[in-house]
Amino acid sequence: MRQTLAVAVLASLSLAVPTLAAAQAVTLTATLNGNAETPPPGVNTGAFGTATVVVDVAARTVSYRIDVFNTPSGTTASHIHVGGAGTTGPVIVNFAPPVNASNDYGFAGTVPEGQFLLRPELGIRSADDVFQAILAGNAYVNVHSAANPGGEVRGQLTRQP
Repeated sequence: MRQTLAVAVLASLSLAVPTLAAAQAVTLTATLNGNAETPPPGVNTGAFGTATVVVDVAARTVSYRIDVFNTPSGTTASHIHVGGAGTTGPVIVNFAPPVNASNDYGFAGTVPEGQFLLRPELGIRSADDVFQAILAGNAYVNVHSAANPGGEVRGQLTRQP
């Protein structure tokens, strides 16, 4: 039984990887706000923003552009977490925000697969698993601040046509 399950899992992964490679670069976006933070009702903040993430399977990278407005205190971190809307999850891709920035600011960068944070306990065992989680809509962007260390603004990533 275990051998049959292992063969089925490997077969499904071998089918998924060529599909990812064929996709090349996929753009996803998120609207960031405090209401999306967990647990509900979120964070009471005037901060908001946007995130654009490009998953490039061929280049094996995740690129990002984050714009945040009206942040009340210094930014401490920003990243992509694995998790559906309304749920919390661990970080899988770290960004490089301008630490201690507040008010209105933006930042951008590219993260190579070697810097992805794998989460084997959640089935994120490889860069392809990171790509699949993001592309499947099971990932969100979070920007953390000194005032709200658990997250100032958050938004679920969705594919753009």
